[in-house]
Amino acid sequence: MNFALRSLVLCALLASFSASAESVLDALPTLDNISRQLELTPEQEARLRPIFQNRQSELQQSQLLLQRATTPQRKDAILQEAKKAGDEFNAQVESALTPSQKHEWREIRSAVREKVKERTEE
Repeated sequence: MNFALRSLVLCALLASFSASAESVLDALPTLDNISRQLELTPEQEARLRPIFQNRQSELQQSQLLLQRATTPQRKDAILQEAKKAGDEFNAQVESALTPSQKHEWREIRSAVREKVKERTEE
């Protein structure tokens, strides 16, 4: 997963570890944290706020759909859609960033992936 939890991995983790789903979602960076770390301009923050809000809703919806899915095929379809949404999210975020911010964003995503992996192993 390319974003701090490529959707495919995150949703798979949420599906596999529904008891720890809240702690996994809590591991996701907030726009406020990202804004500080990347030193976003007010314009960048205004552009990214609805994107982050939408992403949070998408992840919660994917989690809910996975919990309700009754067949492996349905779960696969949900995960594929979640991956596509994650890729779109990442592209939208990166389109608002400078080259140096993109580099830092990618490092943040990598750190979040590790944090999520640790939380799901607990």
